Amino acid sequence: MRPEASRDRRALRASRLLRAVVVAAAASVALVLSGCSGAPSGAETPDAASRAQTAAPTPTATPDPFPKEPLTPATRYVALGDSYAAGFGGGAEQGKCRLSANGYPSVFARKAGIDLVVNAACAGATTSDLLKHQLIALDDRTDLVTVSIGGNDLGVAEIAGDCAAGKAAACRNEVTAALSLLNVLPDRLQTVYSAIAQAAPNARIVVTGYTLLYDVSAPGAPDFQTSAAINAATLGLNEVIRQAVDDQRAAGKPLTFLPVDFAGHEVGDAKPWLNTTGADVFHPTAAGYAEYANRLVQLLGRAQ
Repeated sequence: MRPEASRDRRALRASRLLRAVVVAAAASVALVLSGCSGAPSGAETPDAASRAQTAAPTPTATPDPFPKEPLTPATRYVALGDSYAAGFGGGAEQGKCRLSANGYPSVFARKAGIDLVVNAACAGATTSDLLKHQLIALDDRTDLVTVSIGGNDLGVAEIAGDCAAGKAAACRNEVTAALSLLNVLPDRLQTVYSAIAQAAPNARIVVTGYTLLYDVSAPGAPDFQTSAAINAATLGLNEVIRQAVDDQRAAGKPLTFLPVDFAGHEVGDAKPWLNTTGADVFHPTAAGYAEYANRLVQLLGRAQ
């Protein structure tokens, strides 16, 4: 395929995702600016907001055409990424990167019976931070890599927090900034995934998605529009990640995308697997990270 054609294809994908997120973000901003619990005049109706949430398809786990040797106790595993990979919100976090033994890398390594050589993830990390500071953890002896990255490039946590808190100006500015960055995120992710594969040429690489934050099963809820809009933005982010993984797989890189769903345990449910207050708001709890670990075990198995 000609380079121009490949760029045009990525641009078309980004354009479609951009339109979906714009609709969702518009609903969110309209609600915040209204300053009331009801739908403002001219705002999206609950049905429209629900359609906005599902405008981007829900990513699914991709089949793995790159089978590797089964896990063994000697499997050398390295975790990379942002706060989701660090385990922020899981409790007993340590150091400036907020690493937690309850994060999914540590829990998965224990359940799978493999060797977590290092969790090089760091809360707040962007794709640029990963390239600068985390690749050093990889080498040709690395057998398995997991990575969670991309959300901080768009400021997803800040958007969710400020929009839900009714901070109109911050919400509007952050949504605008995120939308402008959505077009460049695919190339950033491609660069990161390619660099990981080059730094760990013998490793299988699993890219984890971001769970939806809110239960939006009650369209009549006062915060339905904001919740649906934030979920739609998360769906869009996951779709960008999945497509970047697919492009790398088409080029022969052993990447697999792994979505994670907290259905029944989202914000608004009786027992959410997400922190709902504090500095770690919207990050998984220990139970949430355990679910990430369970999904990895389902995908990769246990040491034999």
